[in-house]
Amino acid sequence: MSDSPVLDSPEAIDAHLTTAIERWERGRRGVRFVLCDGEDRVRIHCPVDDLPPRPDPADCAQAIEIFASALAERAGNGSMLVVLTRSGSSAVSDPDRVWFHAAYQVCGRVGVRLLGVHLVTPADQRRILLDDAL
Repeated sequence: MSDSPVLDSPEAIDAHLTTAIERWERGRRGVRFVLCDGEDRVRIHCPVDDLPPRPDPADCAQAIEIFASALAERAGNGSMLVVLTRSGSSAVSDPDRVWFHAAYQVCGRVGVRLLGVHLVTPADQRRILLDDAL
């Protein structure tokens, strides 16, 4: 997979998400874990669809921990990008905030570098920043 994209900048992440997530996927309520190696090279996308509209923080943390722990065991120094997909605007919502906080808490505890939490809607995509999640 030497031709896999390297997610080493915000521009690289935006370009990858633009091409990797199909238009029909952008409006589905889901989360996608993009698992990368130690050089931030994309290895696999793991999409989870049909999420509840009001996620439970413990359920979010458990889902993230499954992928983060597997990545920590296999790749050691790998990294992960968490991508939320849903319909509507790209304004950060309460469920987005739940995923954001869970991702940072779990990845910090497990020791996986988090490349960020991004929101992808049918019309837009953006990185969720700490100011958005407060």
